[in-house]
Amino acid sequence: MRQTQRNAFTLVELLVVIAIIGTLVGLLLPAVQAAREAARANTCRSNMTNLQKAITQREQTQGKFPGYINLVGPSGDDLSTKLRASWVVTTFPYIEQPALWDSWTKGRTTGFQFSDLYSPLELLICPSDPPETQGEPVLSYAANAGFIQDELQSRIENPANGVFTDQARVPQTGQQLPQDYKDTASQPHSLVGMTSAYIGSKGDGLTNTIMLSENLQGYLWGYDSANHPVVADKKYHFGVCWEDPDAVDQTPTNAVDEYKTGTSYRKINGQRVDNAVLFTTFADETNSGMQPNYGFPSSNHSGGVNMAFCGGAVKFVSEEITPTVYAQLMTSNRKGSDLVGLDGKLERKLKQPSDDDF
Repeated sequence: MRQTQRNAFTLVELLVVIAIIGTLVGLLLPAVQAAREAARANTCRSNMTNLQKAITQREQTQGKFPGYINLVGPSGDDLSTKLRASWVVTTFPYIEQPALWDSWTKGRTTGFQFSDLYSPLELLICPSDPPETQGEPVLSYAANAGFIQDELQSRIENPANGVFTDQARVPQTGQQLPQDYKDTASQPHSLVGMTSAYIGSKGDGLTNTIMLSENLQGYLWGYDSANHPVVADKKYHFGVCWEDPDAVDQTPTNAVDEYKTGTSYRKINGQRVDNAVLFTTFADETNSGMQPNYGFPSSNHSGGVNMAFCGGAVKFVSEEITPTVYAQLMTSNRKGSDLVGLDGKLERKLKQPSDDDF
């Protein structure tokens, strides 16, 4: 008697096959996710490289780095025709965005909307930090604006120490932030644009000075309304500052030493200070005891952030970086490398950071 051939799987065989497939998927999925994150991180670094090149080209053309906030508009001295713009806007001629540049710098018709001035640009978005709403002109990167030292109020004592300065306003009394004034006693009231020549010759060197950092607390790259400037500046995190509100007895020459032992300094990927809600009204900004919600280096990459340096390199900086090295990289001048006593004499010189330090 001829036996019939069996073509179907038994239930046990089917379950075994499913189990094998499930195991393979479980083994492969982390590798796939890691590969995708690596690709996103590479795109992020590529974005920062192109932005660094554009900013450097702009500095070489205009003679100074842009402000993290700027006044742009038609040529002439009529400030009523100018708009407050982030550092991003100043790069448009150098990232092949002439139409956007014209929309910001040419005359505007009555009744224009701020939304008419900007559009989403992939170059400004880290793939690991996508916009909450598709099509929003968000910004994943912030400019290095240096230290904020709450204990120092004098414009001379608290000079510019980052790379990007505020080129659009003079702070209110009691808000003498370091990213506004020249590092000279002879010109304490002058807004300053930092230069690569200064950083390279009198500062810590281009390779040891951060230009851009990732920043999860960023918002749009352009203002969406004519809010009060102070409110808008806190809402739109164009610049990254480092602040230790609990540090005391700070002086303009020993900031690095003081920050070395601070307990509340803004760690990379650390917690946002005080109030993480974006300011939307001027009353919120002026409430007693409320600290500004500054941006800080942060990312969705595990273990640290990508940072672009003034010398051209883009590096992944560990969130475990020591405060002293962090301070050196954030500052563009002697605060990052020298410790000078109140008598003005050099007490000791810190070694320049190396790649092994971060």
